[in-house]
Amino acid sequence: MLPSANQRILAASPFCFGGFDPWVAYQYLQKAGVRYVGVPAVSQRASLRHSLTTFAPEAMDAADVRAIRNRLTEMGLQPISLDAVCQVLRPKDLEALRRRIDFARDLGCTCVITDSCDEADLPKHRAEVISNLRSLATYAADQGLRLALETHGGPTRNGKLAKDFLAQVAHPNIGCNYDTGNIFYYNDNMDPAEDIREIADKVVHVHLKDTQGGKGEWKFCGLGEGRVDFARIIATLDSVGFRGPYSVEIEGIQGEDLTREACLQRLARSLEHLKKIGLTVE
Repeated sequence: MLPSANQRILAASPFCFGGFDPWVAYQYLQKAGVRYVGVPAVSQRASLRHSLTTFAPEAMDAADVRAIRNRLTEMGLQPISLDAVCQVLRPKDLEALRRRIDFARDLGCTCVITDSCDEADLPKHRAEVISNLRSLATYAADQGLRLALETHGGPTRNGKLAKDFLAQVAHPNIGCNYDTGNIFYYNDNMDPAEDIREIADKVVHVHLKDTQGGKGEWKFCGLGEGRVDFARIIATLDSVGFRGPYSVEIEGIQGEDLTREACLQRLARSLEHLKKIGLTVE
């Protein structure tokens, strides 16, 4: 069952257990007491580039999707968001994202997280990208879902740029997935606790991610063990009435090789940190 409109939503991503099958991750998320979960269904290109284990909607029929939803239900888990990470410039990209919107609808998610385009493509193809995003946002609305553009590289790599880009897209069904750790990864000397003030009223989903690194450094540690001031970020989002989903996403540190139990312990510490700073489910 989905939460009520005034209930704060705290979820977690299978990417907290990087390198493991999503079903293994879901077993351990369940052990951690997580109820709401993200669903990895990244594009084939993103899967290959980043070695991500993912669901592939193109290979599924309706019975397969029902089986996934039933299995999650049996585990006491509710899908809340779907990580698509598709671009929206080429026809095959658009078709891939539509398939993922359908997949998210059938799983009972509330939003689909995606990209827009590479920064190098934007000067020449801005109008086309914006037109495609509007069309996809309308398609998602018809399925009862919202689109959320992630703070990845390109036109949404920080809150100010994302705000300007969303103003150009100008569609009520598309907002921002604010990834707190990505602000350090994609930008020089930028504090997400300050940057989020630029985009807070357009945030529809948050990836709670910490880092001990800077630009281009893959050092995504447990929450509260790095540079991100989550208390200030949550206070800013509270001020605009945001209730979630907040989804814990611990993508790990380059070169580490953790066991499942070690990943679980890091997740447990992260959830405890959120509890200490007041991010509790009501």
